[in-house]
Amino acid sequence: MTIDDTILIHYLDGKLPDDAKAEVENWLAASVENGKRAEELYLMLQMTERLRVMRAVDVEKALDDFRAKTKKGQNRRIRSGRLWPAFQRIAAILFIPLFLFAGYVYMRHDDGGLQTVEVHTSPGVISAFDLPDGSKVWLNSGSSMKYAMRPKTGKRWVELNGEGYFEVAKHRGRPFVVQADSSCLLEVTGTSFNVCAYADEDVIETTLTEGSVKLNILYGNGKRAVRELKPDEKAGYEKHSGITHLSTVHAVSGAAWRSGEVVFRHTPMDQVLRTLGRHYNVRFEVKDPEVYHAMITLRFKEEPLSQIMDYLKTASGIHYTIHQPVVNSLDTLEKQTIEITK
Repeated sequence: MTIDDTILIHYLDGKLPDDAKAEVENWLAASVENGKRAEELYLMLQMTERLRVMRAVDVEKALDDFRAKTKKGQNRRIRSGRLWPAFQRIAAILFIPLFLFAGYVYMRHDDGGLQTVEVHTSPGVISAFDLPDGSKVWLNSGSSMKYAMRPKTGKRWVELNGEGYFEVAKHRGRPFVVQADSSCLLEVTGTSFNVCAYADEDVIETTLTEGSVKLNILYGNGKRAVRELKPDEKAGYEKHSGITHLSTVHAVSGAAWRSGEVVFRHTPMDQVLRTLGRHYNVRFEVKDPEVYHAMITLRFKEEPLSQIMDYLKTASGIHYTIHQPVVNSLDTLEKQTIEITK
């Protein structure tokens, strides 16, 4: 029995009648090779659609709108060929769901036939895309992810560095595993949850929106701890100490970043600055340790960074100086630096 690509495309688009759909599903279950072929075709369709949407975006108009909102003289030192950081902010504001635009994606196969999909999101940009198994993923600024379907175990395996929100498609007998760290695994079957696991931060946070998540912690002595989260629960795992904290939260608000919104609720200043640094792709230089004593409550979307800094000044009594980005010896634009004092 063979299934041609035209029928597979209609199946992947959800346009086949039930009887024809059942025939394709039987064909997919017949062999690993059939599943690989369908996944590769699915990814090709995803990439083609995103290219189509990207070509439809009026880039020149987006740049003109950005320049119109920028204060006169701010970008005199930035030539037209060095507009990528500004263009990244346009993408973040428009929230264009293009992983080719926001970063890059590629597939590879190892000697054992294992297919791996890798997605990388550029600083200052949020990307949204679908996985071959039907799961939906949002990647926050400066994040990366590897996805693989392991034929021997049937597991759908993700390695995450950064922050991602997952809406996992249910597949009986095919668990969905997120590896947030060498000692921290999350296993689900069909659920929605957020994971924040940047390599340069000590705490890995997992917040469950709906369904269930099993948090597996492997300690250095070989012992393992398993915690099952309930909806609106957040687990914070400290990598250096191995301690896990559980708290009750409003999970939907915690994932507001998917639409470009940033929410702080009584958040320590050091976490606020790390989040803002990724969101706006800037670097903060804190000259006075007292700056970190403040706790911030703030909700914003698409506001310019200067407006956010004015709020922080009012709320915590800090002073700040924004240094314009400079072009270094390699003819590339360095991150904008913001100096903060008390």
